[in-house]
Amino acid sequence: MADSRKGAVRMTMHPRFKNLEKNPDPLVERVSVYGNAPLIIPAFAYTICTSVSIKTLKVLQPIRPQQPVVFSSPSYLRTLDSFWKGRGLREERLSTGFMLISTALELCEHVHVYGFWPFDSDLQERPVPYHYYNQLKPHRYAHKMPEEFVRLLQLHSQGALTLHLQPCS
Repeated sequence: MADSRKGAVRMTMHPRFKNLEKNPDPLVERVSVYGNAPLIIPAFAYTICTSVSIKTLKVLQPIRPQQPVVFSSPSYLRTLDSFWKGRGLREERLSTGFMLISTALELCEHVHVYGFWPFDSDLQERPVPYHYYNQLKPHRYAHKMPEEFVRLLQLHSQGALTLHLQPCS
């Protein structure tokens, strides 16, 4: 997934990009809309992320050298996890989205968050998928999405970020 409003782009890879070496076009098309914004990938957040992140770097570097690919440091990710656990988040692991929002808060002057909604239906009671690309539900023990959402609401009320809850127009 990619999201940006100028600045850095967060990337989490999904099945549409699984044949990167043979067919890089879908990924290249996806990231090119963000211009030369760096792609921040939490490559070392979880073991399953590392190999596809390295493939992404190898594929994009020769095709889009003007668009840097940046991997989050494992040490940084551990520190981030400790930071939020020290502030009461009781989940086994932070969601990738929450990690990257936290990173954006450190790097960007203005952070706008779209699509972070932990509930099964939106404000108009229409069904909302957990991921934009499949119907999988979050693992109930790994992520505590409503708790993360409460933290985002707190950050929004403090003016640290802008949380957008309505559909994008």
